[in-house]
Amino acid sequence: MLTELKELLIYLENNLDERRILKAEKLHCDSLDYKPVERLPLIAQYPYPQNVKFRPFAHREIFESPEKMLYNQFVAAFGSSIYLSCRLGDDLPVTIRPDFGCVLMPAMFGANVEQVEDDPPWIRHGEEKISYEQIINTSLNINENLAAKVSETYKFYIDVLNDYPRIARLTNIVLPDLQGPFDNLELLRGSDVFMEMYSHRELFLKAMERLADAQIELAKHFDQYISKRIDGFSFQHGFAVKGGILIRNDTSIMISPQMYDELVAPFDEKILKAFGGGIHSCGRVDNIVKNFVLLESNQCFDFGQSEMNDVESAYSVASRRKTGLTRITVSEQDILSGDILKKFPTGVSLLFRAESFEQAKKVIEKYNIYSLCGWFT
Repeated sequence: MLTELKELLIYLENNLDERRILKAEKLHCDSLDYKPVERLPLIAQYPYPQNVKFRPFAHREIFESPEKMLYNQFVAAFGSSIYLSCRLGDDLPVTIRPDFGCVLMPAMFGANVEQVEDDPPWIRHGEEKISYEQIINTSLNINENLAAKVSETYKFYIDVLNDYPRIARLTNIVLPDLQGPFDNLELLRGSDVFMEMYSHRELFLKAMERLADAQIELAKHFDQYISKRIDGFSFQHGFAVKGGILIRNDTSIMISPQMYDELVAPFDEKILKAFGGGIHSCGRVDNIVKNFVLLESNQCFDFGQSEMNDVESAYSVASRRKTGLTRITVSEQDILSGDILKKFPTGVSLLFRAESFEQAKKVIEKYNIYSLCGWFT
C-alpha cells in the first residue's frame, strides 16, 4: 500500500469523530424528510490549503491507481475534504466512490474515452458517432472494460477498509456517476441529439429506453458493493440524497419543459421508480425545476448552482410534496444571521463556498456554537 494512503487511513481511524458524523447524517436525513430540525445541515467548500500534511495527487494519476483514487476521495473531492472536516467540524458525510467521471455509461456503449492532463475523462467523437442502432442493440458486458475497472475499485476499497473498523463503520461507499439517459445520449451523439429529437424521434425514444434500462442494470450490479447504512437514503456529491439514485439531468435545461415531460421524463421516472431517488442539474434550472420536482417518484432535487436560481420558488413547490432540496448555496450572512432558517426551516441542505479554509472554519465554528446556544430557535 502507498505510504501516503496508509498514513492517511491511520490518521482518519484515530480522528474521525463518530458522534459528530452520525449526528450530521441524522440531521441531513431529518431535514430531507421535512422533520423539525434545530439547524440545517451545512457543508463547506474551500480552496485546498497549502499548509497541511495530506495533499491530493494530481487528478491524472488516480485513474490507473486505486490507491491514489481512494486517497483522493478522503483528501479532496467535490470541493470538500473528509480529512480536513475532522478539523472543520461541518456536516460532511464520509462518502467515497470509484471516480471515473461521467463517461462510464457511454463507454459501455462503445464511446471513445479520453483523459487529458488533469481534466476529468471525456468522450472524444470520431468521424462517425455511435449510431442509434448500436445504442439500441448493445448488450452490456459488465465484466469488461470500464465497468470491470469500477468493480475492481470497489473491491479494493472494501478490502482496504476492512483493516480500519472505525472508517469502515462510518464510510458510505456509493454509486459512481451514472449520469442519466438524456445526458448519456448527448454524450454519445453530441449536440446532434437536439435536432434528432425531432428528425429521428422513434430512434431517439428507443435509445432513451435502452439507456434507462442499462442504467438500472448497472446500478443493480454495483448495488453489491455500496453501503446501505441508512434506510431510504444514499449519498452523492458528498451530500445525503433521499432515495437510492441521483440522475444527472444537465442536458435537459437545453430543451423546453414540455419536451422534457414528453421525451425525457418517462425514462427518468422509470429509473426513479426502480430505486427511489432524485435529480441533479447544474446551471439555471428555473424553467424546468418544477417538472423535475413533480415527477411521481422523485424524492429530491440536487442543485449544481443554486445561486443562479430562484430557490424560494423551487422550495414552494418542493415543500408541498416533501421533496428535499440539496446543496443550496448560502452566504456567511445567511448562515450566521439565522435568515436562512426563516426561508427554509427544514427540507434542505446547505453549501457554504468559503474563500479559504480559515474562513470556512470560522463560520462553521460560529454556526455550531449558535446552534448549541439555541440562537436559531
